[in-house]
Amino acid sequence: MIRVYLSFVLMVGSCAVALAQESYKPAPTDLTFKLKNLRINCLKSDNDEDIERLNAQFRLTLLQALQNDQEFITDSIPSFGNVKSPDKKLELYTWNILKEFEEYEYFAFLKFKNGEVIELKDKSRILLTPELKITSTNNWFGALYFDIIPVKNDKKQKYYVLLGWDGNTGSSIKKVIDVLYFDERLENWQLGKKIFGPPFRDITRFFLEYSGEVNASLKYHKKENQIIFDHLVPLNTGLEGVFEFYVPDLSFDGFEFRSDYWYFIQNVDVRGNQTMENYTTPKTDIRLE
Repeated sequence: MIRVYLSFVLMVGSCAVALAQESYKPAPTDLTFKLKNLRINCLKSDNDEDIERLNAQFRLTLLQALQNDQEFITDSIPSFGNVKSPDKKLELYTWNILKEFEEYEYFAFLKFKNGEVIELKDKSRILLTPELKITSTNNWFGALYFDIIPVKNDKKQKYYVLLGWDGNTGSSIKKVIDVLYFDERLENWQLGKKIFGPPFRDITRFFLEYSGEVNASLKYHKKENQIIFDHLVPLNTGLEGVFEFYVPDLSFDGFEFRSDYWYFIQNVDVRGNQTMENYTTPKTDIRLE
């Protein structure tokens, strides 16, 4: 009888330990500390090999945390973005690394309400004419996203407009309006879509490119259903098309959604809208002093 009792106790104890191990999740502070330190060390490094190694550790730790629904404090992680869609159906985690020769590389995870996690793979360097391309999540034009806009048109088609920042070459910077949607025919998520009205009917994503010495704005105004941005001009007429010399001229253009497309509008009056001030760039201090 004693042997039976002892066996029962040992069995119960073993099950309890197994259950405890299975349900254990690192505390949010522990996970945040690990992610923060990996990111800081990556940002401080000036060696490409170390940068890639540390970033790979950060990426894997983050992926496991997202897949296991582990909590962490995103604001504590430097140069790291997390934006949630207003409809609460998805959120985006984006970050980048800067290698030698001012070469940016972007990383992102999409997490959906049902727990699914999809990785976006940056192929910016090999994407020719990205403004005309529709791409998969494995062929992404990398960017740091700072806003998500859920949209449903008159045909009841649902998609998400993404506003992002790309460090580009350093001498010129890009802001991008991209589109994320689920393609029912292909049964997967796609990026880039013809959502713009004339004169931009043929493009699948919209770019603002300007001098790395200045700031240019890009912002969604929910009340007006408009995406407003700085009008950019070359420093002089001889520099047409050389975007590293393009700067804001203190006027604004934009796109306004009207039932089916985003229509281009010029000379938008934003004098009474204080939110136009200083929303130029997400946290992109990718080199720490």
